[in-house]
Amino acid sequence: MAPAVRFMSAFPTPPLWPDEPGDQSLLQTAKRLLASPRGYALRQKELAAALGVDARHIATLFRRHLGMTPAQFMREERMLRAQRLLLQTSSSLSDIAAQLGFSSAASFSSAFRDYTGMTPSSFRKSAPMESITALRGAIQWSSPQSSKD
Repeated sequence: MAPAVRFMSAFPTPPLWPDEPGDQSLLQTAKRLLASPRGYALRQKELAAALGVDARHIATLFRRHLGMTPAQFMREERMLRAQRLLLQTSSSLSDIAAQLGFSSAASFSSAFRDYTGMTPSSFRKSAPMESITALRGAIQWSSPQSSKD
């Protein structure tokens, strides 16, 4: 009988990145940075450079732990903050756009409409009262008129 081939024992599996020491801390730092106003303008390479790691490493951490890219995470955070600002302040759309790093109120409105399906003004006017005090996650709903179908 021929001996069994032990191919994998000669080449041990390298540890996965999420198991490496410091990866959770690195991911948390990256998330905090991207969620900050300074982070709204960062690209993946700039984020990696700020953290002192390779851009692929950052992308892999985000995909494995969050199921999204750093850019998707930043967009989610930005839109969540936009919703909070719309619901919990009386700031103008121009002020909110500036706080979120958009070049204009028009570009903010367009991005917000693409994300929620509503304009920022419509969102502010039609928000359920409980969402104003308990906004935890991104809200995506349709206007009261379209939900009567």
